[in-house]
Amino acid sequence: MKMIKSKVVAGVVVVGMVASMGTVFAATNAGTQLQGWYTTATNVVKTTISGDFANYYATSKTAHADAVGNLKGQAQRDIRDAGNAEIKNVNKAINDQVSEYTTQINTVQDAITGSMPAEYDAFVGTTNASANAAIDTIGVSNKKELNAAIKNHKNTYLNRQDEEAAKTKSAAVDALNAEIAATKSDLNALLAGESTTATTEIQTNLNNKIAALQAELVILTDAGVAEAEAAIAAKGLTLKTDALNELDAIVQAIQ
Repeated sequence: MKMIKSKVVAGVVVVGMVASMGTVFAATNAGTQLQGWYTTATNVVKTTISGDFANYYATSKTAHADAVGNLKGQAQRDIRDAGNAEIKNVNKAINDQVSEYTTQINTVQDAITGSMPAEYDAFVGTTNASANAAIDTIGVSNKKELNAAIKNHKNTYLNRQDEEAAKTKSAAVDALNAEIAATKSDLNALLAGESTTATTEIQTNLNNKIAALQAELVILTDAGVAEAEAAIAAKGLTLKTDALNELDAIVQAIQ
């Protein structure tokens, strides 16, 4: 307000002086000049913000795509490793079971074969034939039972492997999709926060810069007007003093 009053006073003085000389003074509109400067400055700031944000957005998008790709690849590798490990475990269990059954059969067979001479030496004729028939029947039954047990056990675990692998795969897919969605949500929240903070900081900086400039211009204007007023007053005093002295000398010269 002080700056405006000073400008009005200075303008009145200047206009009065110029009018007395018969010439019209056209003053530059300081408000128009400041508006022009501000328009240029704010366009530069907005262009800078847009360029920086575009680069930041592109970098963030690339980093996010890389992170998602890595996450997907790791999930696929983990699922693959789990599947292969389970297949290996199932195969080992089946082979171990077959080996165990075979060992049992061989052990029993060896035991029977070893005991047969002494056993059959004690029997004769039909006793030996009956014993051999009974052992043969038992052997056939045992083999059939063992083959059936092995086959059923193998099929059970093969089917169970398919079921468990399907469950694991489904759970992994759901978990991966959920993780991706959560990551996107977190990144969007971070981007929104960064955008708001950046906008506030930029606007605050611009406001402070303009306020500082305006304060500087007020000081400069006040100092300039004061100096001009002082110079004008000093010159007026000199002119007045010289004129009065000259007039007084004329009066004193009257004889």
